Amino acid sequence: MKKIITVFVACMTMFAVHAQEEKKDSKQAVLNDITKDACECFSAKSGENISQKDLEVQLGLCMINSYGKYKSRIDKYMNVSLDDPDSLELLGQEIGLNMLTICPDTFMSFAKEFIEEDDNYNETKVESTNVSSVKGKAVKLTKDQFNILNFKGENKRVYKLLWMEYFEGQELLEDFKKLKNKEIRVSFESKEMFDPALKDYRTYKVLRKIEVVRN
Repeated sequence: MKKIITVFVACMTMFAVHAQEEKKDSKQAVLNDITKDACECFSAKSGENISQKDLEVQLGLCMINSYGKYKSRIDKYMNVSLDDPDSLELLGQEIGLNMLTICPDTFMSFAKEFIEEDDNYNETKVESTNVSSVKGKAVKLTKDQFNILNFKGENKRVYKLLWMEYFEGQELLEDFKKLKNKEIRVSFESKEMFDPALKDYRTYKVLRKIEVVRN
């Protein structure tokens, strides 16, 4: 009887440890693993003289390869399919956001065009000192690892706005052709991010709101 109790306790202990290990897994945990793997892959295969387009292709291949390694885990939390471009785009966005903290140097390879080159512009500051608003027209929406809204303001300045997370009015971008013919107002936050290559902080524009001013 004593042996049976001992075996029972041992089995229950093993079950509890196993359950605890499974409980530790989460969407964020597996995204962290995929991001680390993709960053290591990209760092190993990228070179100094590679074009921006080739860099984007290389990172995309590394992301797909990393997804394949962790497919069984990520499929518990996300519906991803190689035959579904939208699901791959969503996964790419999730990994891209993770890069900001896990491998910011890789993120900076793609964010150079969002760097604030000067402060001589006439946006209206709203809500906080870091958020600006300007009226104008949408020029182009580029969908890649990071979505980019090209916007021309009334001040004739062209902005490249980074779509990193949910913002008010993002549904307007679902039919971009209709949006191009309307006068709109965009609000964006100027965010400082560390550039490991330059060992300094640079400012980027991140979308916070879009609204139609006049049809």
